[in-house]
Amino acid sequence: MKQKFLIVLLTLFFIKSYSQEGKVKIQLSTGTTLSIPKTSKLTDSNIDGNPQIKSSTNIGAFVLPSLNYSLNEKTSIDFGIGYYIDRFSIEEKVGNVTNDGNRNVSQIQTPINLNFHFGDNNCYLFGIGGFSSFLMSAKEKGESTISYNGFNTGAENPVLDPLVNTNLSQNYDNDIKDRFNSISFGAFIQLKKNISFSANTKGFLILKINQYFNSIKNNDSNSDLSNYVNFKNEKEPTTINLGIGIEL
Repeated sequence: MKQKFLIVLLTLFFIKSYSQEGKVKIQLSTGTTLSIPKTSKLTDSNIDGNPQIKSSTNIGAFVLPSLNYSLNEKTSIDFGIGYYIDRFSIEEKVGNVTNDGNRNVSQIQTPINLNFHFGDNNCYLFGIGGFSSFLMSAKEKGESTISYNGFNTGAENPVLDPLVNTNLSQNYDNDIKDRFNSISFGAFIQLKKNISFSANTKGFLILKINQYFNSIKNNDSNSDLSNYVNFKNEKEPTTINLGIGIEL
């Protein structure tokens, strides 16, 4: 315990020392995450009817404390540990079952990237880097609908009656953490614009595009549909972060 406390004190000391030299800036940013729509055809399946998972845009949030370390006048490095909630509106079709819901994925991310400064007074920073993601929870909540065709049995000869469509629906609230890897990785590009809130308070605006590489497992072995559908064809998520930050 004493060793951990000493390491923390030394880390804070070095950060403070570099901050006084203008090498390190302590930053805090927050904002929204926007999911990019994607359609995944689950072709590796034993079910007819073109099973697929279709996502549409939904809004999540993030909070990211970070450090900006200046290498020279034109380049710097960002490193942070933040909390992200990615949200997706999902339409999942398997056979005659359709699930319409919202998927929430909570995670801790550790992004690191190299910035290239440009523009007047180097106020713009273009960054490219990667991140590790540590899954905390993944849940999906919505409505499940079963569609099927049946005969109108109220007639004298139901076999000759036309088919009638019948829909049965019920709400669901599922824990889908088993469909995601506990640790995954990704890459991103970002653009930052330095701004001033006041004479003594500086900040920035940020736009970041994230691409996940291995967040989704090859197959959900615990799913009721695992004997019929292989989820390995589901596309990896892409998200956009829009935020604002302040230098502490």
